[in-house]
Amino acid sequence: MTYRMLAYCFRVMSSKYSPVYLQSRIDNFIDGLSALLDGLDEETFEHHRSGLIADKLEKDPSLSYQTGDYWSQIIDKRYMFDMSKLEAEELRTVRKDDVITWYNTYIRSSSPKRRRLAVHVYGCNSDIAEAAKLQEQSWTTIDDVKSLKVSSQFHSSLC
Repeated sequence: MTYRMLAYCFRVMSSKYSPVYLQSRIDNFIDGLSALLDGLDEETFEHHRSGLIADKLEKDPSLSYQTGDYWSQIIDKRYMFDMSKLEAEELRTVRKDDVITWYNTYIRSSSPKRRRLAVHVYGCNSDIAEAAKLQEQSWTTIDDVKSLKVSSQFHSSLC
């Protein structure tokens, strides 16, 4: 979904609520993570980390899954066929303070290093005037995709 870029993604669809409302709910969730991380005790953090390590070290359920992983490494020209093992080893070094620092640097809405791409699709019965509220924020609307591609440096396409 993120084409091998380090990212996280929320995909929310609703026939009842507008994209503006859904975006505000996502923002509230992200802002609430700070309190969740601060309130997380070391034992619970260790439990979650151990579970993630166990998931990484779990054998592939079939040869098809393993083949897919290998082909992903080949297509991406990384050739790290033991990626899950390496990720598990790295996870062993991650501490709760590291996660909080990462959240504050890249996820928190007030962080200058935070980057976000929000795609809003409005249905035929939506109130487009509500979208004007978004212009008041420090967002950039992309109207000409070709100009953006010419003026920006992107990672090579995997497609």
